[in-house]
Amino acid sequence: MKRWFLIASLLSSGTTVLAQDSCFLFPVRVYNVIQNPSFELDGRQSCTSGFIDQYGLTIPFWTTATNEMLTGYLNACSGFVVPDSTVINAAKVNRFIFLYPAVPQPIPDGNGVVAVTDFGFDGRPYAYSKHTSYVSTCLPETMTKDSLYRLEFYVGFGQRRDSALVTDSLILMPELSPSPETFSLFGLTVCPAYPLPIVGCPRAGGWVVLGSITVSGNMGTWVKTKIDFRLPLDVTAIALGPTCDTTWVSPQGIYKYADTLVHSSNYSYFLDKLQMYKGSVSYPFVKISSGSLCKKSVILQVNPAFYNSGTVNVQWFKDGIVLTNEHSPTLGVSESGYGEGYYRAMVQNDSICLVSDPFPVHWENAPQSSILGSEDTTVCTGDSVLLNAFTDSSSTYTWQDGSTLPYFVAAKSGTYTVTLSNECGTAQAKKSLQFQKCKYEIYVPNAFTPNGDGINDVFRVRYEIPPVKFKMSIYDRYGQQIFTSFNQAAGWDGTINGKQQPIGTYVWMLDFTDQKGTRHERKGTVILIR
Repeated sequence: MKRWFLIASLLSSGTTVLAQDSCFLFPVRVYNVIQNPSFELDGRQSCTSGFIDQYGLTIPFWTTATNEMLTGYLNACSGFVVPDSTVINAAKVNRFIFLYPAVPQPIPDGNGVVAVTDFGFDGRPYAYSKHTSYVSTCLPETMTKDSLYRLEFYVGFGQRRDSALVTDSLILMPELSPSPETFSLFGLTVCPAYPLPIVGCPRAGGWVVLGSITVSGNMGTWVKTKIDFRLPLDVTAIALGPTCDTTWVSPQGIYKYADTLVHSSNYSYFLDKLQMYKGSVSYPFVKISSGSLCKKSVILQVNPAFYNSGTVNVQWFKDGIVLTNEHSPTLGVSESGYGEGYYRAMVQNDSICLVSDPFPVHWENAPQSSILGSEDTTVCTGDSVLLNAFTDSSSTYTWQDGSTLPYFVAAKSGTYTVTLSNECGTAQAKKSLQFQKCKYEIYVPNAFTPNGDGINDVFRVRYEIPPVKFKMSIYDRYGQQIFTSFNQAAGWDGTINGKQQPIGTYVWMLDFTDQKGTRHERKGTVILIR
């Protein structure tokens, strides 16, 4: 039976498109890119359990994404227990030490499993906000951006062991594996030479979250699960472990041991038998097959060709709204039919349910020679003027000096010209600037260039007659106040706490009282250019 239930439910609701993760189904084939997927020791290493990349224990092809939270290794030949001597030695140099739960039996595959940890909050002022450990590996070949993949793996929920372990400085209580727990898969473009010297989330070192899954299970059992994902970048290394967004918990399992109150809110889970799969279809995308944005009429088509074969059902959306009866691989969009907006196509059959990225349809116009405003402008000496010719992202720009940015910063008198071109046509705009000494009540520039050349490096307000009271505030595009000053001679240098802020438009607000005692409030925008 054809998988029309998602499309039918959308049509009946008549409102919005479902989230992508509600329609994320694709056929896969085995992709053996993970080496040693069951964490086995080779013949050159003695049988042992311990901590990966700590104290001499190395698992072929595997390491840890971060190195201050210990990742454990437990092998059948040692009874799936890290020896007390190993734990005690580790505790002497690492405060984040623990006793792993009992490994559920039988294990899914082979003789070895890894243990990853998610620390709960215990009231102590840790220097780091997340305490999680991971296992990671470099891949023999690159997994490619925008391709579809699936990682299947097993999660073991361990039961608490019976006995505690006393070291010189710590009393260690056995861990357990609460349910549920969320696991994340991370990716990295360049295989790291060594683990990150941090506690917790690999994102601090540039690892990107590829996908997550929440897993539930009873203690003493293994649960098979999977993460389906579309790669946002090329990946040559992966890491697996608890999500960075795990909510801390209150102390649990408080014990009295030798007149000492001992907490145990540190959780560990076991991983085994990883298998990667690769999607056997390409992710759908929308393109213009015919027509022109200049003529305000286009035909959109969902690709690749497989989705045009009639074996896949199609549903179109505009701005998240279902377009009723639009099930063809192509969609006609014109100024009078559907109009401008963001278009997506959902493709679906028994084994596929995918939604394309939004495709923008915005009508284009031929460039205008009046883009720079009036042809002649008088400017105050010492300032600079931003000549902004931006029309749309598809246009090209050529200024009188050969530069090709959408804008030009002018600091001296002269005539400035720009040639604009897009698929709708070509036009030339010009502007003559005359710099002269000015008399003004108040002057606020429309741009500044904090590039260290000594010219217009600071954004400041100028007055002919200084005000009695003065306050200037500057806000970023999110409305967050990033600068304020009560000194009229002070200005903003484009930084926050010494860190350069990005190029873009910022909002300024003035509140000042002139010499006559009249209060004024003004606001506007300034463009930061580097």
